Amino acid sequence: MLRRRAAKQKNKETKVGPELKKPYAYFNDLGLPDPSGKLEGGASVWLVKRDGEKTHVLFQKRSEHVQNAGYYDSSAGGHIDEGEDPLTAALRETKEEIGLELKPEDLKFICAYATDKKLIYVYLSDRTDKEDELTLSKEEVEAVEWVELEDFDFFVRARVKPPLRELVPHLPVLRYYIEHYL
Repeated sequence: MLRRRAAKQKNKETKVGPELKKPYAYFNDLGLPDPSGKLEGGASVWLVKRDGEKTHVLFQKRSEHVQNAGYYDSSAGGHIDEGEDPLTAALRETKEEIGLELKPEDLKFICAYATDKKLIYVYLSDRTDKEDELTLSKEEVEAVEWVELEDFDFFVRARVKPPLRELVPHLPVLRYYIEHYL
């Protein structure tokens, strides 16, 4: 109750999506909404492109030097640094991990979800008709793979680490968004 009053008195606001702001009663050290006070902020970016009738989603294979080594994950993503908002973190992580410099208008906010340790903001970038050259960070990314949307569910079940698979409830939302709005 004291944390709630203190947050209200400071009249803090937080970004819920790239353009939405609303007051929230609890905040962690990064200024992210967090009833427990213990969540870390994270941003996840998915790159998508259409080629005629087919749609592809980019997965990255994590290098042996990082958490979830050898398994596939979103196109890019990572922690939100102190003082950074989720959109800025998404742009930074995309550049750091796969060498792609995106602009804020290149990303669409899809959803946010919380696990027991993180609050993750999920973004999508339509790369159709873009000639992107990816430069992988060897410290973090071993490889990337464009996966057809029709194989998306199978690929996630087969190549994404089981605990991670269970912690990514945004995948059905992402798939639905791609199928209906791209």
